[in-house]
This record gives sequence, C-alpha cells and structure tokens, in this order.
Amino acid sequence: MQSINIVESLISLVKIPSEVTRKDGKIVRMKYHEVAETIKGLAEKHGLDVESIDILGGEIPTLFISVPAQGPTVALITHYDVIPARGPWVINGEEMDPYQPVVRDGKIYGRGAADDKSAIVAAIAALTELQDEGIALRYQPTLIVTGDEEVGGTGIREILNQGYKWDRAIILDAGSEYVSIGASGVVHGWIKVKGKAGHAGHAHLTVNAAEKMVELLYEFKQFKAKRQSKLSKFASPPGSPLPKLWGRFNITILKLGPREAEKHNRVPGETWAGFDMRLLPEEDMEQAINELYSSFSAIVAKLGVNAEIEIEGAQRGWYTKNKEFIDEVYRAAKEAYVKAGLKGKPGIAAELGGNDGTFFYQRGIDVIAFGSIRAGTNIHAQGEYVYIEDIEMLKHFIKIFLAK
Repeated sequence: MQSINIVESLISLVKIPSEVTRKDGKIVRMKYHEVAETIKGLAEKHGLDVESIDILGGEIPTLFISVPAQGPTVALITHYDVIPARGPWVINGEEMDPYQPVVRDGKIYGRGAADDKSAIVAAIAALTELQDEGIALRYQPTLIVTGDEEVGGTGIREILNQGYKWDRAIILDAGSEYVSIGASGVVHGWIKVKGKAGHAGHAHLTVNAAEKMVELLYEFKQFKAKRQSKLSKFASPPGSPLPKLWGRFNITILKLGPREAEKHNRVPGETWAGFDMRLLPEEDMEQAINELYSSFSAIVAKLGVNAEIEIEGAQRGWYTKNKEFIDEVYRAAKEAYVKAGLKGKPGIAAELGGNDGTFFYQRGIDVIAFGSIRAGTNIHAQGEYVYIEDIEMLKHFIKIFLAK
C-alpha cells in the first residue's frame, strides 16, 4: 500500500478549524465532526482499524485507531482540537490565513500544525508502515484521537471514566527535545475585590476596587516568591532558568467585574484578577491550594479589603515511577533522532506545563510524554509551525518503540 504523504495529510487537517473555547461558562466546539471524519478516512484508506467511541452523546467524536498485535497494551494519546486563531498571520513579511497552511524552509505553518495534528499524522503514518512492512509488535497499540484537550481534557477523562484501560500510555502531545517523565499541576481561578462605585469627580464617596486590587496583588509578591522557592526532584526542560522544576504563581488577567461599566470617569465597584498556579509533578495539590487560601486570608486581613478567591480549575501533576518504561521510551527516542538525522540526543525532564498524563497517573497507568512540538514553534500564538523533520522523527519513534 502507498505510504502516507505526511505533509499533504497534515495540511488537510490544519485546513479544518476545529476550534474550542469557553464562552459564558460553556464550551463551544467547531468542526469536531468534520476533522474526526477526515482523520477516520485517512486511517481507513491506509488499512488501519478504526473504532468510533461515543463521548458526551457524540459531542466529542473520538477514534480508536489500531493494528492487530499481541502483548501489553499501550495508548498513544493525541487531540484534534485547537485554540482559536485570528488572521492574518505575518510570516517573514507575508500575510497568511492560519487555516491555509504554508510550507516553507522545512516548516509547516498553521493553527494546529504543531499542537497537535502533527502527532496524529505521525502516528497514523507509523502504524501504517508497521502494518505494511509486516513488522512484529511487542505492544498492542491504540492511537486515541479525541477533543477538548485545550479546555480541560474532557475527551480523555470521559474515555477513562467509561472504563477503558491500558497497561501504558504515551502522550504524543508533547515536546520533541526531551522525554517527559512528569508534568506540572495547575490551579487557576479568580481573585475578586469589591468596593463602592461612583463618579470619579466624587471619589471621596467611593471605595475604589481597582486600587484595592493593586494593593492586594502587591502583597502577593511574598506568596509568589514562596512558590518559586519550591523545587522538584525532576529536571527542568532544556533552556530553563533552573536545573530543577520549580513552583510558579502568576497573575494572568486583570479586568473589571462583569456588571461594571468601563469608563474613565467612573470609579469601579468590582475588579477581578485571574491567576495561574503551577505545581511540582510530585506536589500535593490540596496542600498547595490550602497554602494559597492561607496567604490570601492573611493579606485580606492585613489590608481590610472586601475580597474573595475562587478556584475555577485544578489538576494535579504527574510523574513516572516505572524505570523500565522510561528506559524503553528513551532508547526509542534516541534511535528516532538518528533515523531522522537530527543532531544531538533528547534529554529527560519534567514539563513546565500540564497535560492529559494526569488522568492516566490517577488510575495507576504508567505514562510518559514525547512528541513533535519543538520549543519556539509558537503554539497557541501567531505563526504556529512544526518542523517536518520532527514529524518524521516522531513517526520513527513510534515504530521503534512498538517493534519487537
């Protein structure tokens, strides 16, 4: 059977704007069924077995793509959803539509080209070649293609909640420069300060919620420093400022409350600050949240402000204890670098971000992450791209790992 054209296949997927976002507390999904059908067609065209799984009554079409094999089971995890993109993008002085991919200098530009449609194409190509070449496998692989990864991992969580289980899992939605044996946890939410609104000309009759918020956030510098002093036992990714992964706390959003009018001559009565707290892979999430609450309470008491804190989402980190699994993955990654002609060799570290590995970790399934997303490829930003050689490398990695 004719082998898959990786570039053409990836372009066909990137052209479908399978965006997901939150609006007014609800998840808004676009083109999920179209992209899933395209992926299904690509896999079936090349002789792979495809099973469609019902997730949330069909709202998140999910595919299990496999080849016949014996041995322990391994899940290869990918996602087709992307964060919204608004064009035009400017690439080397030229404008482009983020959903009309451009191939230039060994790179494919477009929303989702790296995160995470490159991994889908690499995995389908790897399974196809293994089957066509008649290579005996030491694992039973299942490529899982689902959605909602960008808004909390609903797809993977629901699959596991339905009772599906594998012996091991590899998150292909990951970096290409190191084998990830852990990832950070994340807690995010809102700090809300209330005052008394009024005309700015009569500010003496108001309580300025914006200024109170500034005072409160200034006091948070001590908590931020405390978070940064926490160091993991796991190495940081290449190029990090510290050799070991560290804790983080950042204010990421500043805005008025939802009922506030944005006017220069009006003192606001409510302001919100969004925050993102990153946990060490091995850190206890409840303890970290309690430390946040304690610091917040002390600051509020000190300043005498009317404020509250709200956790909107929390996901603990994860790490791999199975050294044999780590060694297998790392060996395959090193060989894949050689096959693809990449210089050097991959490292071993934990991720600064989080991913779906948490959900496997919580169910006692050994999990590791390795993918095609090289640092600096602008994921979640204008000008996202993936190196074609990294897609080829990931294809080789999957073949090497699965083959006897």
